[in-house]
Amino acid sequence: MGAHLPFTPEEIAVPPLSGRDFIASLQQQRRQRYPEPPPFYQALYTGQLRREDLQLWVKDLYHYWDHGVVYSTGAIFVKTNDEPTRTHILRRMVDVEGEELVHEFTGTKTPAWEELWLRLGEGLGLSRREIASWQPISRTYYAVTTLCTYSRYWDWSWLDGIATFYAADLHGQEYLGRAYEALRSRYHMPDEPLEFFRVYLYDVASHLPWEEEALAYWCSSTERQLTAARAFRERLDIEYQLLFGVEKARVDGEVEFQAPA
Repeated sequence: MGAHLPFTPEEIAVPPLSGRDFIASLQQQRRQRYPEPPPFYQALYTGQLRREDLQLWVKDLYHYWDHGVVYSTGAIFVKTNDEPTRTHILRRMVDVEGEELVHEFTGTKTPAWEELWLRLGEGLGLSRREIASWQPISRTYYAVTTLCTYSRYWDWSWLDGIATFYAADLHGQEYLGRAYEALRSRYHMPDEPLEFFRVYLYDVASHLPWEEEALAYWCSSTERQLTAARAFRERLDIEYQLLFGVEKARVDGEVEFQAPA
């Protein structure tokens, strides 16, 4: 599969886990691989960030919310040929892109995640132009590029893609949930610009159950479990890489390399 080495006969010969045990194994792999939050988030939780650090965070991750999440979700949707799963991913796309697009069917007008991220930046004193025109730090840019490439091409199957959704949602539920509380209590941000977190956390909580159900059912062989677990870990790596540049800039006091316009 892509540039990955094939699994060894010894790995393939191991009997598959039950669905419930496979989900538990993914959660355990996450704890083992990254037992601590990204350093930038650790600093955020303890109130060590300056306003300029928070502003850089919002600017630099806008490319992820505006492009990476949208593109990767759509790419996995196109690959998926299981109709119930396609329906769930379609609902996920509506959450990502905003319920305003389907207002006539849902009766709601919740904005897109990237729009709410822009409003978070405005609450921190940034203009929309400053955020949208920002050229992401090179490490962030290539993390998003990797996410899009793996999602589109042969690196991840559609089932692997569900595993990557699961990884990102577990990561976001925990760490962005804690960021939300810290921004309210330690940085005293008003409620309105923090709407991103309320919407995002609500959406993620609605997707985790079907992701677990799909992975438990479809990852029925050893090889499927191995490839899905590998994709799960790769998505965790990407989520951590997204914060490498802003943490380095915080520590060094300057942004090192940015992607060219």
